[in-house]
This record gives sequence, C-alpha cells and structure tokens, in this order.
Amino acid sequence: MFTRIAERLRSDSGFGLIETTISMFMLAILAVLFLPLLVQGLKQSAANTTLATGTQLVNERLHTAQATGPGCASVSALAGTSDFTDPRGIVIQVTTTVGTCPVGNGTVTVAVTAVRTDTSASLATASTLVLVS
Repeated sequence: MFTRIAERLRSDSGFGLIETTISMFMLAILAVLFLPLLVQGLKQSAANTTLATGTQLVNERLHTAQATGPGCASVSALAGTSDFTDPRGIVIQVTTTVGTCPVGNGTVTVAVTAVRTDTSASLATASTLVLVS
C-alpha cells in the first residue's frame, strides 16, 4: 500500500510549466481576437447615446408645443433654433418650425428636427398637430 502512494507522488502526470505557458498564450490570443469586437461595441454605444439624446430633445419640444396655451401666438412663439450638448459633448441643434395659424379654431403643424452640428447628420425628426383657437 505504501509503495502505491510513493509511486503516485513520484509520477509526473500533472500540468507542467510548458503546458501552463501554452494555455496562457492561447488565452492571450483569444483576448486579442475579441478586442475589435469590444471597440466596435463601444463606438456603437456612443453613437446610440447621441441618437437617444436627439430623440429625447425632439420629444420634449413636441410635448411643450402640445402643452402650450390654446392661442396660436403662443404656439408660434416656440419656433426657432437652439443648441444642446449631449453627455459626450456633441452639440445638437434642435429646430422647431410652426405652420401658419388658421383663421378661427383649427390645427397648426409643429415640426421639430434634431441635427448634429459636427456632421450635419439628422438624428430625429417629428411633427404633430396642435389644436389652437
């Protein structure tokens, strides 16, 4: 019985230094292969942040137009352009256009567009009808 234990202790059946080094090298190669995927994911995440900010700004402008008083003059006062900066420092220009006021009661079209100022790419565009009197 003691001879079996002594034989097992003397055997070289475990992982050696070469096997461990090769496995670490293979893991390093896998990590390097996944690096471009990680970089692409980070770039897409940054682009989605800017797009979400532009969409949120357009949505807020439309809600402001709908919540404005029933007078056409108060809705027309919302027309114009303003600049906002997203969390990444990208400047987004939001433009609000208001259609012509109807005579008497009716609806007026309010359109809002968000554009990146550095690339001139349109991020979001939406329009709504606002009931005015």
